[in-house]
Amino acid sequence: MRTSISNKKFLITLISITVILILSLETSYYLVYGETVQPRYGGVLVVGIPSEPPNLVLTGAPTWVYYQVVTPICNSLIDFDPNTLEWVPDLAESWNITVTPDGKMLVIFHLIKNAMWHDGYPFTSADVKYSYEVIGPKFNSFIAGMWKYLEGIETPDNYTVIFKFNTTWGLILYPGYFGGAGTCISPKHLYEGTDIVNNPYNLKPVGTGPFKFAEWVKGQYIKLVRNDHYWKKGLPYLDAIIFKIIPSSSAMALALQKGEIDFVWNYGLTMSDAVALEKMIKEGKLPNLKVWFFPSPGGSIDFLGFNLHPDGPAPLKDVRVRKAIAMAINRTAIAELVYYGKVEPLSKIVPNVPATAMFMPTAKQPDYNPDEANKLLDEAGYKRGPDGIRFRLRLTIDATSYPWYVQEAQLIRDFLKQVGIDVQIITLDTAAWHQTVFRNWDFDMSIFPFVEGPGPAYFIQYFTKRGIVRASWSNAMGFDDPRADEYLFAAEKEINKTKQIELVKKALDIITEDQPGVWLVSRTFIAALNTAFSDELQPGVWENGWGTAYMRPEKIFLKTLPVTTPITTTTPTPTTTSPTITVSTPTPTTTTTSTPPKITTPVPTTPAAPTLSTEAIIAIGVVILVVIIGASLYLVRRRK
Repeated sequence: MRTSISNKKFLITLISITVILILSLETSYYLVYGETVQPRYGGVLVVGIPSEPPNLVLTGAPTWVYYQVVTPICNSLIDFDPNTLEWVPDLAESWNITVTPDGKMLVIFHLIKNAMWHDGYPFTSADVKYSYEVIGPKFNSFIAGMWKYLEGIETPDNYTVIFKFNTTWGLILYPGYFGGAGTCISPKHLYEGTDIVNNPYNLKPVGTGPFKFAEWVKGQYIKLVRNDHYWKKGLPYLDAIIFKIIPSSSAMALALQKGEIDFVWNYGLTMSDAVALEKMIKEGKLPNLKVWFFPSPGGSIDFLGFNLHPDGPAPLKDVRVRKAIAMAINRTAIAELVYYGKVEPLSKIVPNVPATAMFMPTAKQPDYNPDEANKLLDEAGYKRGPDGIRFRLRLTIDATSYPWYVQEAQLIRDFLKQVGIDVQIITLDTAAWHQTVFRNWDFDMSIFPFVEGPGPAYFIQYFTKRGIVRASWSNAMGFDDPRADEYLFAAEKEINKTKQIELVKKALDIITEDQPGVWLVSRTFIAALNTAFSDELQPGVWENGWGTAYMRPEKIFLKTLPVTTPITTTTPTPTTTSPTITVSTPTPTTTTTSTPPKITTPVPTTPAAPTLSTEAIIAIGVVILVVIIGASLYLVRRRK
């Protein structure tokens, strides 16, 4: 009897071990490769965009709404960690930044050696040099501006690029120059000797990225397909990405509800439509859809700027009046009523988001306090008249690109009326607003949709004497404080980030004290997604892998597909003829250097782990189970 019981226990133990082995087999496999989720190959992601891009130039204009189409096609020298904004390897696997004894700066990039253009040509340092010398300055204002400080670019070999600056220049540490929107490298062999601005590859780009351009049907969609020869082995997972052009926000929301599109990245979906979709999801009406709100990658804000030019309104020249206006405006009410509580009312000059949080100053704006505002206005000599009005101001807004500014302006008007300031709202279309405010300076107050980061470049643009030019997105307010200028211009050249941040903070404290306007609310971005698509292998890609180009959307996969292995194909032979692509319109050197600044060089990303199919795992498990059970039965009979 004891032998029989012992044999049964022995058999049960063996079977239990076998079951555990089978269940842990797949998990153990992925733990070895550092992966927690097994991706699927295949599937098509349909992305909604609100309008037709003017072009698809890789080293092009950093306009986020359009650049989200370009990002999957190409690569930059570097990517960015979206949380820290530290450099991450892309086409450059490592780099060095050094300062020479005479105060000049060298930025040396060491390139990867296995990247190819989509037409089969090898990627080399010549492509980088040509992109920054010839193509970029024609399309990208950031790269064009960088040439004020660049002496030249050298390529000592096919995989080394040296940018030689005539001074230290700290702005390169941030998106817009070596990584981010508008900084992808273009193929020299397809542009050299051509009319760059009218080159046909501006509309049918050839890149090095995870997806290849396939087709552009004007007014309908742009299609990208998987690059089977991507230099990151095993990627991407999707077969294709289709960008569907849907001009109306209501139509975009309906397409999401019907499953006609899978993803929207901010542009094309209004806050009201996004909130309505969010409500339907909470009610269980759209179980496969997700809508969420996230901080603007550029630290975008609504800023009520004052005209401080010599011929501007007299009351606004008194800082007490400017402080009183800040006290009179209930920024929390604007956040709740205009933005459905999805934005941050600002107490300081910058929002608390990754792009700008490092520059958070000590100084704060005045809190909402209409009683104190009335006292300050009396103190400044602007007493109420018989009609209760102290003085009148115009508030000029762009009501076309930012239609919600109408409601925001109405709230500001009502708040200021309570302290005796009469406000006339002037609504203009986008072009007229730019002409009136930025070029003619013909306004008293205006709501500016400013981007404040990353880096100090935008503060220099908006709040220094250098920015007082008659051009869009400049210092239209005419604000000028030499103390702030001194700190910001020093920060511009500082390549030690810690020192640079302290300089910017000191400048922002001064600007806050001067109150050249009222920092109203942060701007929140919107995303909507078919939850069958996963970013589990690339967290943050939905927010940062599109228009900002901080990363590539290369590890997104469709969870509902079976696990398979990608089909391998032979490497294409380079050809001088154009690839078969459709764009159609539907019918109806060594330098002595000083001690380099501390620059972290991240370790290149590890390629995706090879896959093992579910069927193979089951088959192995069954074999193991049969063998062990057979052996167990044999042992039991033998003992009997």
